[in-house]
Amino acid sequence: MYAIFSNLNIRFKELLECPSVQLKIRVPVLTPSNFQNLYDKIIVPNKDRIISFSTLGTENSDAVFSSLTIDSSFNRLESLVLWERRSQNILPFLRSLSTLTRLFSLRIYINFDLTDDRDPYVAIFSLPLLTYTKISVETNEPRRTHIWTNSNYQLSPLQYLITNHACTIHKLITLLSYTPQLRHLRCRLLYRSNEIIDEDVNIMLPNLTHLSIDRCGAQFEQFEIFMKKIGSLLEVLRFRTSNNVAYLNGDRWEQLFLQFMPHLRIFEFKYDRIISAMEFIAHDAGIYKFTSAFWIERRWVSEFIVEVDDSKDKFITFSIHPYR
Repeated sequence: MYAIFSNLNIRFKELLECPSVQLKIRVPVLTPSNFQNLYDKIIVPNKDRIISFSTLGTENSDAVFSSLTIDSSFNRLESLVLWERRSQNILPFLRSLSTLTRLFSLRIYINFDLTDDRDPYVAIFSLPLLTYTKISVETNEPRRTHIWTNSNYQLSPLQYLITNHACTIHKLITLLSYTPQLRHLRCRLLYRSNEIIDEDVNIMLPNLTHLSIDRCGAQFEQFEIFMKKIGSLLEVLRFRTSNNVAYLNGDRWEQLFLQFMPHLRIFEFKYDRIISAMEFIAHDAGIYKFTSAFWIERRWVSEFIVEVDDSKDKFITFSIHPYR
């Protein structure tokens, strides 16, 4: 029995040390000293075999992150997931990634207050082969993203972009003007602002077919301008908003689709708000336009749900989705 397990251990050791075997490293929650031990004994000796590297969030992430160095010696690295709490650490680190020759996927989870000189997109857009990125920013002041006014970007090869943070339509248009190869776009929150959108600015996105907006607080007028710029080849649109009744105008949506989004196949729309016991949504007359021939022909079904809580207020949800 001892010989069997001994031989098995030898084979595992040979497998792990085989230079042709590719490695995926997922670093668990560790103390800085334990991480340093892992880094020195496992990561550093196998730099040229690692194709995926992921760190988990931890209370000691500052110390762990500061000891992490990823440079051109990670010559097979294709996917990177980072957790970091301080902006002064993340930007120099992102700039160093430009030496990687195979980095295709990057996910970043950051917790800090944002300033214009800490705009991570400046470094991300400079990565030469990056096709997928997701940026998640946790901050107590999400609206501070409006001070990301930096436009000193390079054209990026990104095809999949997830902005998991608050953003204005004006800022998003600026970002998209540097991602001509984009195919899929998802935004966590577009919030309302008084920024003037230049309707004459052209954005070339010949491959963009999928758009998801998890929560939109922008005015419908601004959203229309945005969609007119990017929606010509869009096939899938998922969209959610609250309280702004302007979005409950079926005729307005129909004209937007017919004129500027002729290839749209899937439209998933959700609108919700709280109304008092004396209020009813019937005054939102545009909602009845969602049952016209245009919507029926596309088999886009509308649903209307009213929930009453203990205070007798009503929480209403109106949704559009393909027939299932």
